[in-house]
Amino acid sequence: MVSEVRCTKCGKRYQLKGEREDLTFLSLPCPECGGALESVESLSEPTFLLDKPLALVFWEGDGDRAAFLKKLTQSGYEVRTIKKPSLLNQWLRFNTPALIVFVTEDENAIKPYLAILNSLPMPERRQMFVVWISSRARTLDPRLAYLESIEMVMNSSDLERFADVLERGQKIWKDFYTPLKQVEEALGKEI
Repeated sequence: MVSEVRCTKCGKRYQLKGEREDLTFLSLPCPECGGALESVESLSEPTFLLDKPLALVFWEGDGDRAAFLKKLTQSGYEVRTIKKPSLLNQWLRFNTPALIVFVTEDENAIKPYLAILNSLPMPERRQMFVVWISSRARTLDPRLAYLESIEMVMNSSDLERFADVLERGQKIWKDFYTPLKQVEEALGKEI
């Protein structure tokens, strides 16, 4: 069951997973403006209230944040910023993000977010492409990405080429996970 809610302050509408009777989500603030949420209706089939894939961005780095967010929007994402792990938890109730970007030099700053992501069921977690941008990272370094349990790392000096690097990283990821997904589906049918 999926419930639809809207913010009483900014009017944004969201989709929440869970039963309508479970009204605990009404105590959550709107991720956009912090306003109160109210129930609109209950939907038997999920609907996507965002027109584009969701991209969440955590930014503690140098560089032109506004230009980066604008480029992400132009690349076809609905972009939202997150400043604390509780906001990631909130967004996971509303919509599964297609892309999560951490722009920070502090490896410890992303650990609480990664703990949340890595506690998700694996099929849900694999729907998200996580990127860490840092001056200490080597762009597309598979070793560091593996050690951090994320899909891609990128050097902050390559920020201007983010769209191209992201496309390449997503292709590598897709080439890796497509056969794995096919095997999982085949095994699921056999069992």
